[in-house]
Amino acid sequence: MQLTIFFSAPGPVAVPVQYGHLLQGLIYRQMDNPVLRSFLHEHGFALEKRRFKLFTFSRLMGQAVTYDQAAGRLVLTPPLRLVICSPVPFILQELGTGFLRQGRVRLGDVFLEVKEMATAAPRVKGRTIRVRMLSPVVVYSTFPGDGRKYTYYYSPFEPRFVELVANNLAKKHLLVHGRRASTDGFAIRPVRVGDRDLKVTYYKDIVIKGWMGEYELSGDPELLQLALDAGLGSKNSQGYGCCSVIM
Repeated sequence: MQLTIFFSAPGPVAVPVQYGHLLQGLIYRQMDNPVLRSFLHEHGFALEKRRFKLFTFSRLMGQAVTYDQAAGRLVLTPPLRLVICSPVPFILQELGTGFLRQGRVRLGDVFLEVKEMATAAPRVKGRTIRVRMLSPVVVYSTFPGDGRKYTYYYSPFEPRFVELVANNLAKKHLLVHGRRASTDGFAIRPVRVGDRDLKVTYYKDIVIKGWMGEYELSGDPELLQLALDAGLGSKNSQGYGCCSVIM
């Protein structure tokens, strides 16, 4: 399921270039239920040695986005919108209620007015869909190094990228549905992805590499549905892997 929040502002909105953690904080602040907020923030849904928050969100989108080099900030032209996705309905219900109740929210040092909201539940009906990334898809492995671990981020043009995305979706499927899904035949193919789609970002002080662009996904429809609802790849609750279907 998808929840889209539309914001208005009296003029252009300037935010730090690396503002993902500010969006994440904004989302958590809309959860009035302290138990849910604490559970998702501190714990999440456990599976083996991993924990999944089972939600993801887009970048903040506006009519135009420019870079103010002098200020070192991104400038977004209203109206603005934010897409949040989750396969867990009560998470989006809690967020929708919170945004409506607040009416006016803070993102860093700027304030935004909640203008309206919309919900959607795009359903996967076949074995192939085409998606556009609303936030970068992140796929990585961690290896031991000299005294510390080394993280390698895969590009969508590497075979290992497909395997890791499929395994990640299968784990989310097990959490959501309580049974395993087959990854046989799963594929993710870059359709409109170029060098400019590589995004080197920071989550707080951590360097994270991900990819925007458009992709064709094929395989078990239930896995494809999880891609829409829970996000592609890793670090979804930090603002990575959110995508939408291209009709």
